[in-house]
Amino acid sequence: MSGRELAVLIVSYRRADLLDRALRSVEKHLPDSPVHVWDNASSGSDEVRALATSWPRVRWTFSESNLGYIAAMNRLAAQCPEADMLHLNPDAELIGPLTAARAALAQPRVAAVSPTVLDPEGRERPWDVAHREQSVLRNLLNAAGYAKQLRDHPRLAGLSDLYPSAPHDVDGYMAGCCLLISRDAWTALGPFDERFFVYGEDATWQPAARRAGWTLKLVDDDGPQVRHTAAGTQTGDPGASQRGVDLLRAAQVMALGNTGNRGPGTVFSLGAAVLDRVQRSKRTDRRRRREAQTEQAAGRPGVVVTTNQLTLGGAERQRVLLANALVDRGHPVTLVCLQGLGLYTAELDPRVRLAFVPWWQPTVEVAGEDAVVVGGVTNTEVAFARAWRALGRVTGQRRRWMPATHDPARLDRPTYSGAVASLLRSADALLVLSAQHHVDLTRHQALTDVVMAAPNGIPAAAARPFRATGTGPVRFAMLSRIVEYKNPLLLIDALVATGRDDWTLDIFGDGPDKARLEARTPDAVRDRVRWHGQVSGPDAAFAETDVLCVPSDFEAFPLVMVEAMTRGVPVMASASGTVPEMLDHGVAGVVVSPATVETWAAALTAALVDRDRLAALGAAGRERALAHYTDAAMADAYQRALARLFDRPIPGAPDGRAEML
Repeated sequence: MSGRELAVLIVSYRRADLLDRALRSVEKHLPDSPVHVWDNASSGSDEVRALATSWPRVRWTFSESNLGYIAAMNRLAAQCPEADMLHLNPDAELIGPLTAARAALAQPRVAAVSPTVLDPEGRERPWDVAHREQSVLRNLLNAAGYAKQLRDHPRLAGLSDLYPSAPHDVDGYMAGCCLLISRDAWTALGPFDERFFVYGEDATWQPAARRAGWTLKLVDDDGPQVRHTAAGTQTGDPGASQRGVDLLRAAQVMALGNTGNRGPGTVFSLGAAVLDRVQRSKRTDRRRRREAQTEQAAGRPGVVVTTNQLTLGGAERQRVLLANALVDRGHPVTLVCLQGLGLYTAELDPRVRLAFVPWWQPTVEVAGEDAVVVGGVTNTEVAFARAWRALGRVTGQRRRWMPATHDPARLDRPTYSGAVASLLRSADALLVLSAQHHVDLTRHQALTDVVMAAPNGIPAAAARPFRATGTGPVRFAMLSRIVEYKNPLLLIDALVATGRDDWTLDIFGDGPDKARLEARTPDAVRDRVRWHGQVSGPDAAFAETDVLCVPSDFEAFPLVMVEAMTRGVPVMASASGTVPEMLDHGVAGVVVSPATVETWAAALTAALVDRDRLAALGAAGRERALAHYTDAAMADAYQRALARLFDRPIPGAPDGRAEML
């Protein structure tokens, strides 16, 4: 045995009863091991919090949001930096002390060890946690359901990703329901790849370990040491189960490789789409699901929402909010990621289908006689949307393309290349953020003639009281991706130019220019300017904020402004794009024009002198946001646009059709 401590790490989700069973099994078989539990915010978190009182020796972490399994496990690994790790699923149960597995982990150059696992339903063999090296063919045969038959074939066993008998050294990867990981290997290789949300970490980290000269071992004592019911945390929730299927396919694409919309992963994606259409069982399931969704839609058009990825960003979050709002109103909705997933995956309503495909595979389905693809105007989204619309002629579905541009307009030259502008002129309709946004976009180039406005929106939030009413410093803040054009240094220089010392500035966010810009902070104000890096959400930043500042003069519709306004946090922003309209031209916030040190210094001085006006602007901003910029208002605008696009009423939608700009 290794002299290093073995820490048990569990990421909890939904099922407190299963977690309690897992903890009891650890207490019985590994009584000396420290236990760390990370609860990813879910419908079962209240029950898990109640359970925590029964387990005082466990170190509990309750996340404010669902980070996904992989990011959460990385956080747990950081909590025990000197220990080897046992990654244990909450729906797994130890039935032995893992003696052989722990001994194997102590051997030189062993990265990971798994015991054999007992499936109480008898569908899996105890060594089926071990998989051969991934390939497009093996993954497709597994997706088709042939892996188990092939592994026992005398000549074709090598085509299966499963082993015909229990291996000792594993050449692919081992499933992570009960996986022991060496701290030495973890330190050498780094943590799991957080581009994956759930699934895929085992199929990428372990092969990377083998390529670096480490080994993977499957071991046993007298029998299986673990009992595991697959997808136990999803039992009784069809939405969570389907989301699990969607995420597994996405993980397979990324694990095989999809760089630049090319690679083995994209071949697998196309092959899996073909299987869905030609394999009888899958074809039947598709038809039944589509028929059920069409009946449930009751005449509402299907909606395909596109995004390149779901990493943190205003446009990406808006796509998720739109998908959630429309599915909640009865539309069949599929969100298509063209390049990758991200943290916003956790915020996607489980009723929304999630597809991860390259742009050249417009095979995504959505129910309904009428359907529309809505997304941005990046090259990949435009290419996907046009091809998807064209395939409607084959499927018999009446399809439309309605891009929704959130791009800040360039006032001195065309915003889009000539090729993209030409393609946009072929769209069935174009959604812009406001009338002014449309004026700015078309200042130097023509776009499609059918144009409607649909501002972004977010869920309403509770108001925060304005606290800077006394004589203490006013806490100004920025919350954005840190790139130079966001003008953080302009804001710092303007605060210095006020000649006052009754202020602080907190800058929240990360980005490629952060280190360089932070280093240029004047020495005289380093005690009052704090660069915090990424935060878990807007409320974490607004808890330290009296006034939000948006000094960039190149914005279309800063969603962070709405996040502040809906909470009653007063906003000061440079005049750009839709910003003046959002702030009701100064009635619901401070509009600074032009974006110079001098104009910002004057506006900041006025704010510091008249704090009562700041409080009133915060209240006015909240009133305006709740009236115009909620997710409900956004869904109303999109449904009115759909009514005009398809020239018919949309069941359950607000009266009327969107006005043309």
